[in-house]
Parts: sequence; C-alpha cells; structure tokens
Amino acid sequence: MVIVLIVFAILGFYDLSGFIKRREPAKVIVIYTFFMSVSLVVSLLLTADKRPSSPAEWIEWMLKMIGVVK
Repeated sequence: MVIVLIVFAILGFYDLSGFIKRREPAKVIVIYTFFMSVSLVVSLLLTADKRPSSPAEWIEWMLKMIGVVK
C-alpha cells in the first residue's frame, strides 16, 4: 500500500508541475486534484480488499437520512 501512495505522489507532483509551467487556470488544477484523490481512495480500498460503496447505496442512504425511504 505504501508503494501505491509513493507512485501516486510522484505522478501527482510531476503532473502538477506541468500544469503550473503551462499556467493552467486554478479550476483545472482543482478538478485534476479531485479526480486524483478519488482515484487514490478507490485504489487504496481495492488494495485493502474492500469494495467501495456504489452510487445507488449513496442515494439510498441520503433518501433515508431525509426521511423519504424508511
């Protein structure tokens, strides 16, 4: 798992330095960081043999929280 973190960190810093050199807008860097973070979380969950929850489970959880579904 440490190897996965190191690889993501190296790739992330390398890509971000390229974004900064090309003077990309901040919105592009924020979106890139979001997708890299989500990718890292999913890969760490899969490495730990834990399946991430599906979007259907998220929607069901939210509907239960607001009281639409019991």
